[in-house]
Amino acid sequence: MKKIVPIRIKLTLWYVLFLGVILLAFSVSIYTILSAQLHSEADSSLRIVSSQLLANIAIVQDYPLFKRTVEMESLTNRLLAEGFAVRLMDSSGDIVEGFGPFGILKASIELADREFASISTSVGVWRIFTLQIGQWGWLQVGESLSSVRVALFRLSRLMMLIGPTIIILALLGGFYMAKKSLEPVERITLLAEEISVEKLDKRLNLTLPNDELGHLASTFDGMLARLEESVKKQRQFTSDAAHELRTPLTAIRSIVDVTLHRDRESDEYVNALVQIENEIERLTSIIDDLLIITRLENNFPKGDFEIFPVSVMIDDVLDMIKVLAEEKNIEITKDCPYDLEITGNRKHLSRALFNLVDNAIKYTPEGGRVRIAAGSNHSAKKIEIIVEDNGIGIQSEEIDRIFDRFYRVDKARSQTRGTGLGLSIAREIVKAHEGLISVESTPGEGSTFKITLPSKIKKL
Repeated sequence: MKKIVPIRIKLTLWYVLFLGVILLAFSVSIYTILSAQLHSEADSSLRIVSSQLLANIAIVQDYPLFKRTVEMESLTNRLLAEGFAVRLMDSSGDIVEGFGPFGILKASIELADREFASISTSVGVWRIFTLQIGQWGWLQVGESLSSVRVALFRLSRLMMLIGPTIIILALLGGFYMAKKSLEPVERITLLAEEISVEKLDKRLNLTLPNDELGHLASTFDGMLARLEESVKKQRQFTSDAAHELRTPLTAIRSIVDVTLHRDRESDEYVNALVQIENEIERLTSIIDDLLIITRLENNFPKGDFEIFPVSVMIDDVLDMIKVLAEEKNIEITKDCPYDLEITGNRKHLSRALFNLVDNAIKYTPEGGRVRIAAGSNHSAKKIEIIVEDNGIGIQSEEIDRIFDRFYRVDKARSQTRGTGLGLSIAREIVKAHEGLISVESTPGEGSTFKITLPSKIKKL
């Protein structure tokens, strides 16, 4: 089995490797620059000495000779003290005179090849400068590079000492920083291992700067909060669904028990079957609505989007809702431009609008009014559909809950027509169309529901 290397070690090794490459490149650069500088200074020194010697050379019978002056004697003593080697050669390459350890220089040196040359001798490497003296010969000045070699050796030894020390310190420091930086990740991992449906209230609660890890920690806490809220809603939904499904089933069982308790007339059996049929229809409606919500949440068919007139959609809804409005003598008015068009799933948007109008009729007293209006907000590229009634209104503390599944403003659920899922379905449909649904209400005066949709929606 392949051994897994912890990420903190990987980060540390990469950090040390990168630092080592930089340190090596820096060391090589410093060594190269210093070496070139020291050699350049040695060459410059040889040129200066050669110029001083050239000023003290005289041509005697076609031979170059040093002058016998106090200045030359002083210069000779100084150069001897500094370790220079000097020699004069005639046009044939024979040594005329010289001083210093010039004997270690090769007599067969190629004089005309170049001005500067580095040669190895029995006492180390020497730098030689050759200067032609007209047609009479050459002047050669040599200087040992031992001081340059010593300086470069000391530099390299210092780098070899400092380099590994820096690498070791970087290794330790990098490991510590990687471990410290990854502590929030470890906390997230440990917490993730502890998380279960029963422990969704746990949080990291880390105080971190607003960097990548801080953002990760806050995002993780936010995810847990959303997950906890989602599970709570799911549990509430399951509980409410069980309650709503149990109600018609209990009613059916009660009807059956009462009916079978004793022999009855045929009319009584028919009446019992009618009641059972009504409860079955109610049960079927609840199940159908639950299936609609599930499909909307999991796989909304955006491929079925089309462009259609809003006015025609409102007319379709009015045709479907007309009977319910007539039962309560409620007047429904329409205010919508005929040329107003929208992009979406016509069937589902009609269902959302139907649910809002149905809800308005349900909570509007007999003889009331319901108004359906639609218009466009060109600046925001939005289309707004409004359903307004003069019904009982909604208390402010209940507005945030009216879109919850199975929630009714009228707490007497059994006395209110519907499944309690209409507004939830409308919200899911509008959300799937990248829109918003909002409500404003004044108790005793009525409510206004507003659907806001983009004029154009991207298709999948």
